[in-house]
Amino acid sequence: MTTQPQHEIVGVLAGLATSDMDRGIDWLTMVLGREPTARPMPILADWALGAAGTLQLVHDAERAGGSMVTLQVADLAAVAERLADRGLEFPYDETTSQRVKFAQLTDPDGNSVTLVEAK
Repeated sequence: MTTQPQHEIVGVLAGLATSDMDRGIDWLTMVLGREPTARPMPILADWALGAAGTLQLVHDAERAGGSMVTLQVADLAAVAERLADRGLEFPYDETTSQRVKFAQLTDPDGNSVTLVEAK
């Protein structure tokens, strides 16, 4: 028997904690290929990702390095090439699974950012 949810989730806000907002914004800007969509307050930066939701960077030194987020991309090889042009190279294995390709990045605080491409 399946249970119907009591409410419908209409979006997701994923967050990464950072100890240094400027450094975190610079790194995520490089990875995402664009500046934050909004800076609603000094301790918060948002990247709106369309229907996928929003990625937030929040200044929280106590939690920095303990965050993880997975971002689905259309073409992992193209992302890897773009990031290599900006000095950020990372290994990825195109044969890791029959269903996905993925690469794991680590931001300057030690947070895990995984990029996934569905095959």
